[in-house]
Order: sequence, then structure tokens, then C-alpha cells
Amino acid sequence: MSRVKDVSEESASTTLCQALERDLKLEEILEPESASGILKRPLSVGTAHSTVSKFAEREHTARLTAPTSELRDIGRGSCGSVFEIPGTAHAIKKGTDVRSIWNDFNLTNLAHNSCVASTNLFKYSFPNPQIPRVPKAEMYNSPESEDWWRFNLLRFPKADRTEAAVFYLDRILPVTEITRYALVNKFFLPDTKIQQAVLGNIDNQDCLIRLYFGKHKPDDSMYKEDDTLRNFPLYLDQAKAIDIDINNYAREMAIGLAILHWEAQIDAADTEFVIGTSTTKLFGLHYENHQSMMLPRSTMENFTQRETQLWMLDYDKCIKISFETSNWDQDVVHPYYVAVTGNDPYFPHPCLDIKLWQIFRQAYLKASHIIIKNRNLRKEMMKLPDRVIERWEIWGNDNLATEEEDFDPFDRTDDGTYEAEEGTDSENEDDSEEESDIEEDEDITDDEDSTAEDDSEDTEQ
Repeated sequence: MSRVKDVSEESASTTLCQALERDLKLEEILEPESASGILKRPLSVGTAHSTVSKFAEREHTARLTAPTSELRDIGRGSCGSVFEIPGTAHAIKKGTDVRSIWNDFNLTNLAHNSCVASTNLFKYSFPNPQIPRVPKAEMYNSPESEDWWRFNLLRFPKADRTEAAVFYLDRILPVTEITRYALVNKFFLPDTKIQQAVLGNIDNQDCLIRLYFGKHKPDDSMYKEDDTLRNFPLYLDQAKAIDIDINNYAREMAIGLAILHWEAQIDAADTEFVIGTSTTKLFGLHYENHQSMMLPRSTMENFTQRETQLWMLDYDKCIKISFETSNWDQDVVHPYYVAVTGNDPYFPHPCLDIKLWQIFRQAYLKASHIIIKNRNLRKEMMKLPDRVIERWEIWGNDNLATEEEDFDPFDRTDDGTYEAEEGTDSENEDDSEEESDIEEDEDITDDEDSTAEDDSEDTEQ
């Protein structure tokens, strides 16, 4: 697990925290058994949260101050660092690799636009479809953007006061305060001093949860004081232990991946899938009865109100895939397959939990076929999502048996394309001539969700 310096966004808390009060001692909060129950509710997608956390107070105050306030480091990764803009729903991403930041800026927006465009595409095909959120990127500035750096350089922490490539993006807020308490109680050593130290570390307020549905936790050890809540890895066995709705998350993840592949045409290499919260909505705020309603005092971001969401982020290593080809396997199927099997284990593994994989598989194929049909793409493309899945499942059998990789999953040629595998040319020559009709997928059955709770039960008042 990564140590206490990595990536983040922020914090808030459900109404459970209001009952607990801010001065509640850790040992008074919950037993390990109750931690699972607490985690299940705030980690449900779409759950609304009300908070009186210290973070919410700080952000509420900061939003009223001058826009020259100092930026705070909330995460560092291989591509760059992320800094919060206090009091706003935005952050700044900064990196010295100008090309990577520029690529991230463009493909983040391509992914964002594709998800927005697909919002209503699945409402008649999936029960209550959820689509992952993607941050919107704005205002790219290069190291040579003298005006921008003249006004903003001194806002960065001293160690980061060097010109680089930057852009603004929607800020993914962290999970709620009570969720952090429950995570620590459930998965860290049962020592009050250790747990208090973890919760007292300000960096751990920046807690996003990575969903690792493709792997069990490597061992049964508890996390220690120097382990971090930033980018907290929630493995499949842990997710089952706290009884979150893994089926819905797997389905949402599959729909998101289908959008990236067949709408945005992005390979999704090294893209992350995390649980966070947000104060913002996908569409602009609009009141139906705005002419007759009592005017609000303000519509500024309210950091005391959050909504749990699944987010797809980080596109700096992604590449755009062209569909203008006669070699489908080499130019489309292969890069998609390489990216999904080379990523961190976000996606369900074909052989780890068969039922979960089938849910993911069916949702990915159905969403992919809907997108391809809606875009009026070439008919022979209807089989490409199935080929991605077929190769994924072959990889899954070999991977689970050997626990080894025979190739670097991100090995690319000098021009940024993927190495082709032997035999793909002849296969595609046959495919380019194929004119057979493609049967549409049968509706996905959702028996496993028959006991799902009403939305009202998942919403904190």
C-alpha cells in the first residue's frame, strides 16, 4: 500500500457525524461490526450527505476569501501534482512533462464530453443506469504562459514554485468524515493511539477510494500508522466484507469503460476508477419554478452537502484510437485489451468472482453495442467489443494460473502505438469482408439486485 504522500481531493461527513459531534473520541465511535454497516451506506453511489466537519467549515470560509489564497497540495502522481483551490469546486493539476499534461487535458475533456453525451443513452436499456463522472478540464497554461505564472506562481507551496504545464479541473471531493473513521476502525490495527494518529493526519482527510474488484487483498494484515487513506485500495474481499453493492459498481464501471472505448475512442490506459464525493451536478443548475420560488441567498458551492459518485480520472497515458482501419484486431481490439489488462485491478477479474465478471461482461457488451449502433458505425464493428472480452477472458485464465505477465502491458513503439501480435493481420482480412448480421444482446437480468433498497433509504437527511 502506498505511504502517506500521494493523491487526494477533500472531506465531508454524513448526518451520522452530526450525531457524533466533532469532539467524539475514536473509541466511542463504533465497533468493528458497526463499521461495516456505516461504510455500506455512504459508499452507495448517489447517496447524499450533510456534514458539519472541520473541512466543510474551512472550505465554506475559504470560498468567501480573495482568489489569491495559497494552493494546497492534495496529491502527487507520476504525471504531476494536484492542488486544491480553497473554497472552490476546482483544483489545479501541474506537471513538468508538458506533453503528458497536454494529453491529459485533452483526453480528460474528451472523456467528460462523451459521458455527458451518453447520459440518456442507456435509460431504456439498463435499470436506473449510473454513469461514472469525469472531471471537466479548463484553462490549460504552458510554462511559457507568462501572465498566468506572474499572478499565480507564489500561490503554490514553496517547493512547487517552478513554471510547468497546468490546467484547472473539477475537484473530486473525498469520502465523508464518518467513512474515514469507519475505514480506519475496520482495516487498521485495533490500537486507539494508532487509529487516532491516522485520523489526525491532515493528509488523510484527502481520502478517495480505489475500487480494486480484480484482486483480493494480498494478505490479511491490518494497516499501520504510516499507511495512508489517500487513494485507499478497497479490494474485492474487503468490499464484500463491508457489503457495498459491488454488482452496481461493476455495472457502472463497465458502462464507463464502454463509453471510453466506443464513444470517446480512448484506450483507458492507467485510468483510475475511484469513489469520491462532489458538490456539483453534471448539468447546470436549473429550478423549474424559478420565477415563482423564493429567491435563494446564494447558489455557491455548499461544502456541507455532498453526493457519493464513481469517478474516472487520469488520462495522461491514454491514446486516441482510430476506427479508420481495416485491421481491427491490431488497431482497436489489441490496444483496448492491453490497456484493460495492464491497468491496476479496478475491473472484475474473469476468474476471481464469476458472477461479478458476468455482470460486468454483460453490461460492457450491451453498453458497447448500444453506443456503436447509436453512432451508426460500420456493422462489422459490432463484434469488436466481444473480441475484447474474449481476449480478456483468455488472459484471465492464464493470469490467474501463473500470476505472471509475459509482456509489458504498456509496451509501445516509438510513435506511441501498440505492438501488434502475430496473426492479427490475416484474421482481420477475413473480418473486413464479413457481412453477417449481428444479433442484439438480450436484456441483462438483474435478479441479484431484487433486494436493493429504495433511494430514499440511502439518502441521509
